[in-house]
Amino acid sequence: MKKKVIIITTLLLTLISSSVSADARKNVVVDGQAILFDQNPIVVNGTTLVQFTPVFKRLGITSSWDQQKKQVVASKGGTKIILNVGNKTAYVNGSPIQLQVAPTVVGGKVFVPLRFISEATGASLNVKNNGNIIEVFSGNGNNFTSAPSVNQTYVPPTKPVTQPSKPSSSTPTPQQLQTYLNQNHSILVSGSSAYDVSYDAVVNDKMIVGVNFDFENYKTLINNAIDETHIFKLIKPVAQDLQTKYGAYDINFILYLDFDSPIYTDVFGSQNIDVLSNGYYHIRKSSFFLSYIATTREFDGYFIDNEDDLIPMYNTTY
Repeated sequence: MKKKVIIITTLLLTLISSSVSADARKNVVVDGQAILFDQNPIVVNGTTLVQFTPVFKRLGITSSWDQQKKQVVASKGGTKIILNVGNKTAYVNGSPIQLQVAPTVVGGKVFVPLRFISEATGASLNVKNNGNIIEVFSGNGNNFTSAPSVNQTYVPPTKPVTQPSKPSSSTPTPQQLQTYLNQNHSILVSGSSAYDVSYDAVVNDKMIVGVNFDFENYKTLINNAIDETHIFKLIKPVAQDLQTKYGAYDINFILYLDFDSPIYTDVFGSQNIDVLSNGYYHIRKSSFFLSYIATTREFDGYFIDNEDDLIPMYNTTY
């Protein structure tokens, strides 16, 4: 049976793409919320650079771009930061700070060193999963600290401690459950791969959770699903969190490919395609069914083929 699953996932991966790197993308999370970029972060000489606007906005920093000077000016609370494209010297309240890599322009977007942004705004930075996830913690509000001089050593603030969730006897509404998942589990991690996802939810005698993957994340998921433990490890923390927070619910997860395409393709099954008013096609294809049983702590995982048949993949206790 496992051999059949490997053959199916390999063929499906070949159909959609065979050249995607599972760990090429870097995911940036600020105060627990994933940052959505027009262009993915890049790495230059070991330094991660990101589009400045989305990160500055999440940290509550006002910023502007001077096209003539090729200069980013950021300000908050009477403090000013200046970065110049192509120049390794930045300025915080007039004090020069040497950058490891100069700001640059890629595809019309200005990229700046993420660690500098974090430290200059009093935030702390944590790198996880072989550099694929970069967490930024703003600490006590998104305030600037006094600018360090060139010879000073910056000491980042302590990472905030998150208290564990307590079990609740109340039954969440589907909207409450969906909101909780989107706020707390918008990035899923298994091995060296991280995925941006969104959720749908139904609550009755059990929880039924739809986990939605866009096209790029789905290609990585299919590539990794050849390892039958990958998806179990991906969803296990979510199941455990929900069962701790809400009580002894059995939870079923359905993993979906969910995206809009300008091109029609029935590779995922014509029954899973809707025509949109703008001429695009919406594809929503269920691909994996996962069951977490609260009383026995038993997990069952299935691959869903294009005929909607369930093919057993992995069974274990958790």
